[in-house]
Amino acid sequence: MSVADDVESPVWERLADEPAREHGAFRIFRDSPPSRRDIARVAEQVNISARRAREWAVRWAWRDRAEAWDDACHRIEDTERLEAIRSMHALHREAGRAAITKAVDALDLLQPDEIPATAVARLLELGAKLERSTLLVSVEELQGLDVEGPDGEDPWDRIARELDPQSTGT
Repeated sequence: MSVADDVESPVWERLADEPAREHGAFRIFRDSPPSRRDIARVAEQVNISARRAREWAVRWAWRDRAEAWDDACHRIEDTERLEAIRSMHALHREAGRAAITKAVDALDLLQPDEIPATAVARLLELGAKLERSTLLVSVEELQGLDVEGPDGEDPWDRIARELDPQSTGT
């Protein structure tokens, strides 16, 4: 007995006494989208009767095993989504800090006849808002839901519009 024999395999893997052909049929069933899981369709694909496919499905618990597969896939997708959100927020924090740094640098170099103070102040305000909004992540964002501002507008679209000198703005 090897160490690998001591580790329990996931239920969607081939079971110890499950014939290869029956496991292959199960994989077709498992890999179909849940809304399209149809034992009769699997029977056609592996060239067996629908009755035999139903017997295999019951004997080898296809529905329960496919659900376990779906759950495992969803856990992986959720983990990847959370990591993408964390990465996005880190980038947004950096962008907010960079905007603040540029505004502070511009304030230090500001000559009244070169740059309107209101433009520098607005950049500072937007940078602070961006940094604050990324640090105060809502529960909805962590759950992967789309979150818009109170007016229904995407915050990035609003900030880009406000920074555009051609915009008639707010």
